[in-house]
Amino acid sequence: MSATQDHHDPDDTDLPAKRRDNAARQQRILDVLFETGNATIENLSDRFGVSRMTIHRDAHALAKQGLIDKLHGSVALKNRAVTQKSVNYRRSRATSLKQAIITRAVSLITPEQVLVLDDSTTVAELLPLIPALAPLTIITNAMGVVQALAPYPGLKLICLGGEYNAPRNAFFGLLCEQAAKSLRANTMFLSTSVINGGVAFQNDEDVVKVKRALMAIADQSILLADSTKFQNGGLVRLAQLSEFDRVLTDVQLKPAARKLLTDEGVRLEICE
Repeated sequence: MSATQDHHDPDDTDLPAKRRDNAARQQRILDVLFETGNATIENLSDRFGVSRMTIHRDAHALAKQGLIDKLHGSVALKNRAVTQKSVNYRRSRATSLKQAIITRAVSLITPEQVLVLDDSTTVAELLPLIPALAPLTIITNAMGVVQALAPYPGLKLICLGGEYNAPRNAFFGLLCEQAAKSLRANTMFLSTSVINGGVAFQNDEDVVKVKRALMAIADQSILLADSTKFQNGGLVRLAQLSEFDRVLTDVQLKPAARKLLTDEGVRLEICE
């Protein structure tokens, strides 16, 4: 081991495993920043249970990719649109696993339905497949959904206004929640940041309020959650998984987690 490596913290001893862990943690840091816009080094250190030096190295790696800005004691998302276009970082995350979930989700859509789509990047992977299922009515608070589907005449789009959140490229707040209450839908597709102990969590209270308002107007709510979502952590409670009509996940969900969820009455579907 080189003198430089001697200065690394103990987290870096198993390099192949650590590289995977580092990549996963850096993606989770981006998840946080996509919801909050910025975060302190100390907060991220506490959230992920690693040293501040480790977070500094993660931040340096992300900054080198042009995804974030390193500030004094904190980090901030550089530009949401640029981040998504230059790396498609979350779309590359567990892509093969997500594909099975997306395929199953699409099979649950039939023409003439009214759908609610949230602003998550998991749901965004549905968008290229939706025009073929027209005619459909789409209710959303996400600008990205509107931008992706606007060119297709067979899709009626209803965009909920409110306070625009640039890091998420979506609308939130009281106006958004009130607008949702005047509508009705057949099915809502949504995702979440973290699933811990049978509970779905988000990192932002305003996001939770809008997702809950949208769930309330749909006859059924379908959660799309690949196995990487099942982890420790979580800040603001969104819902018990048993509150969803279906929870679609992938084959890499650990057997212990499957048993926990089925024992709690969660309508879990393992997508292959």
